[in-house]
Amino acid sequence: MHRALSSTLALLAASASLAEAKLVFAHYLVGGIDASTDHAQQDIEQAAAAGFDAFALNIGRPAEDWLISAVNQLFDYADTRDDFKLFFSFDFYQTDDINTHATLYTQFADRSSYLHYGDDDLPVVSSYSGGGIGVDAWKNFKTANNVYLIPNPEADGTYYSEPQTFFENWGDVVDGVFSWETNWPEVSDTPGANVSSSRDEAVKKAADAAGKTYVMGLSSLQYKHCCGDSWYRNGETTLLERMNQILQLSPEFTEVITWNDAGESHYVGPSWPETVTEEILQYGDTDAIPHSGWQPLISSFIDAFKDGASDTSAMVPSGGASFAGALWYRGVLKSCVDNGGDGTPRGNGGARDTLVYAVVLPAGSQGFQVRVSSGGEVLATQSVAAGLSYNSIAGLKTGAQLLELLDDSENVVATANSKVDVSDKPTDGFCNFNYYVAGLE
Repeated sequence: MHRALSSTLALLAASASLAEAKLVFAHYLVGGIDASTDHAQQDIEQAAAAGFDAFALNIGRPAEDWLISAVNQLFDYADTRDDFKLFFSFDFYQTDDINTHATLYTQFADRSSYLHYGDDDLPVVSSYSGGGIGVDAWKNFKTANNVYLIPNPEADGTYYSEPQTFFENWGDVVDGVFSWETNWPEVSDTPGANVSSSRDEAVKKAADAAGKTYVMGLSSLQYKHCCGDSWYRNGETTLLERMNQILQLSPEFTEVITWNDAGESHYVGPSWPETVTEEILQYGDTDAIPHSGWQPLISSFIDAFKDGASDTSAMVPSGGASFAGALWYRGVLKSCVDNGGDGTPRGNGGARDTLVYAVVLPAGSQGFQVRVSSGGEVLATQSVAAGLSYNSIAGLKTGAQLLELLDDSENVVATANSKVDVSDKPTDGFCNFNYYVAGLE
């Protein structure tokens, strides 16, 4: 039924059971990509290599020439491939007129790399927000354009509070739904709050009963220090907790938030300088603060998700590698906020001075350990097993950070080295709560 996959996804077409195929998207913030570069091509190549099926193109300003140029560049390259697709995600926080979005959509709906899904092989459309424009506006759009609609309608008051009622009201309009706010713990000044999947569970249960699909998000942290606001939502082990929650709930789709949103710090790929403001570059410069070290972990998760694994113990390094892993940490101690930094983020009290590690080992792996060091001091040596192992280690200190993977003879077989030392002082006048991610090599 609604899980039937479009034949346009050539790499999945050979699957023996298309009805059970699962897809993984990356939310992609469309910026003004310089047409003289190959940045659009690089994004697609990296995402495809990591195992993603498509970009959900966040469309904020659909009438702007720079956006249309960027979208053209992305489709022009995706059209040359048979293993990667694109679809639109209308951003109603930036442009709340669905007719303006529809005008752009109709320009690209017939492109060969536009993602199709469902029994009727319809082009996919999603959104960021959109519940506030009402059911009738979406119904008119769907009727006029005949799409497979999986919006983010959580602004509708019944979405989380009464999901069964939501689907009774929206059932003729949506083919599925996408939740955004469930991806991180709430902003809190109390340490230790973990991300919860309880709202995902409730909405997905109602979606299943209504015969609708569900898009469950996967993200790391949320940190913003621009545009007149600053907040932090815990990112210590959020990415890893969400992986397990998604595998347990087994939705039809997973969407990584995001590929390149430097402004909210939850990027896993590059964010090109021409697409980002100087204010955001102060804390979200993906050259200075890369998050690409998360990609091998996400690739392992994608494989497990598509294989129908029920938890992260079934994860294995992607591509036959002998390990996958990363170390991440904030570049400042919490004491930075007391040392002259302005714009202290809401939720900073919920942060802890920790290093987080994650390691994926093949089935049958035995005797492995990790050794975590901060500022030249060993904080912990812990056993790691087959599948995904992770922990958040308290005691972050100023200076260099190090993760070592040890075999059963205590030989160092891989390391993740910090590229930037931890400080307790503000930089550029504020304390940057973004994470530095060092991949295990």
